[in-house]
Amino acid sequence: MLHLKQYLSICMLIPAIFLFSGCFGPNVNKPLKSTYWSLIELNNEDSTNVSHQPDVHLVFHINNNTLHGSDGCNRIQSSYIQDEKGFHFTHTIATRMYCEEAMAQADAFVEALGKTDRISIEENILILYSADTIIAKLQAKDEY
Repeated sequence: MLHLKQYLSICMLIPAIFLFSGCFGPNVNKPLKSTYWSLIELNNEDSTNVSHQPDVHLVFHINNNTLHGSDGCNRIQSSYIQDEKGFHFTHTIATRMYCEEAMAQADAFVEALGKTDRISIEENILILYSADTIIAKLQAKDEY
């Protein structure tokens, strides 16, 4: 029969194990859908957002395989296909404004979307690949 001190020690130890096990468990990534993904790297270069322009970002819609976002100059919308063959953006459309400071990166970002053939999410970073080469990284943001 357990003594009272041993019983109390066990009773205190069990909740502590459950409490601290969450602190050291695996990192849970943000889901692809309904997350604001902000560009941090494009073609091995840091993203440069122009102060008076919107951030380069994507938001994947929860109800279907579509998304909206910005290339840093223009609003964009796209559909995508995700299957056993990979991941592909399709039917990407954008407004056609000219933004002198942001145009080069905006064009490169839309081009990268067209080249994407696979994605992964690692430590809340959405990684876009083309032929096993990383072409863009977007970081999950908590708020839009």
